[in-house]
Amino acid sequence: MRRLSVLLLALALVLCTAYVPDRACSSGINGTDIHGQVVNGTGAVFPGVEIRAVNVTTLESFKATTGADGNYTMPGAFRSGLYNVTAHYINYSANITYANVLVKNGEAVRLNFTMNELLCRLTGYVTNGTTPVYSATVTLKNSDNTYSNVSVNPLGRYEIDKVQPGVYTVMASKVGYYDSGQGVPVVMVRGETVDMDFVLIEQPAELSGKVEYDGSGLKGVSVKLSSSLFTAETVTDGDGNYSFSQVPSGSYTITFSKDSFLTKTLNVGLNPFEVRELDLDMEYDSANNTQSFILGLDLAHSLMVIGLTVSIMLLVIGIYVNHKVRRKPELLDRDDSEKD
Repeated sequence: MRRLSVLLLALALVLCTAYVPDRACSSGINGTDIHGQVVNGTGAVFPGVEIRAVNVTTLESFKATTGADGNYTMPGAFRSGLYNVTAHYINYSANITYANVLVKNGEAVRLNFTMNELLCRLTGYVTNGTTPVYSATVTLKNSDNTYSNVSVNPLGRYEIDKVQPGVYTVMASKVGYYDSGQGVPVVMVRGETVDMDFVLIEQPAELSGKVEYDGSGLKGVSVKLSSSLFTAETVTDGDGNYSFSQVPSGSYTITFSKDSFLTKTLNVGLNPFEVRELDLDMEYDSANNTQSFILGLDLAHSLMVIGLTVSIMLLVIGIYVNHKVRRKPELLDRDDSEKD
């Protein structure tokens, strides 16, 4: 009976030992521990990551490695103190570094990490040589991978992240511009950033037309062509003609304005190498300009014209009457006799 009791006691001790968690077996002095889990960028557990805890005061270092479940715990000699804790794996970087972590005697502190693969980055600017070019597509590719992104405000900057190391060709393109070329070779090195700028040349369009009022060309009309990337302005000539050349293709707003006339604004799209004609009839701004409809002049100038015209007519009549009287003075005598 005594022998059976001893056997049962020994079996109970074995079973208790078998069910003690691994962390408890390998945790530090008096249960003092730093433990946690490491995952990768997708959230999957990450085995084989080395966790280093360096005592800030004594510089004593403790190391642990994540298991198949991504968990780690410090070795048995680990003791309380103030620690800096980091995670390390070749070609990967941790999302965080823990600094000045206070671990008290008998306390277990949980610190988790996410490991991200160290990849490459391509960045730079796209311009036309003087001004930024927005929405240009920069493409980086080789036989295995293709990456792309677009240039953005305010400086035409682009960034392509998370690029696998290797040799690639890269080019920039945008509708209305010539491509940067067949592809410039570039070597992408793990963990490094490559800077590469591009200059795109416009495929120009042309826009011209005639501005008229009341069937005739209107001189001196201000014509403004504008978009977020390009602005040009001109004035109609004596026949009402205007023209723009070397205009980058794209969508524009064109505005026609002149004193005493209604301003007109239109939207126009220009394709690469397109030659477009756009004519317009201006309307007089009768609501804001009082007019007498004499030669298209306002009231003040119209009255001046009327006054001048009446004066000339009176002068002509006076000269005519004077001429008649000089040639036939009896007409004047006849009028006098009739009055008597």
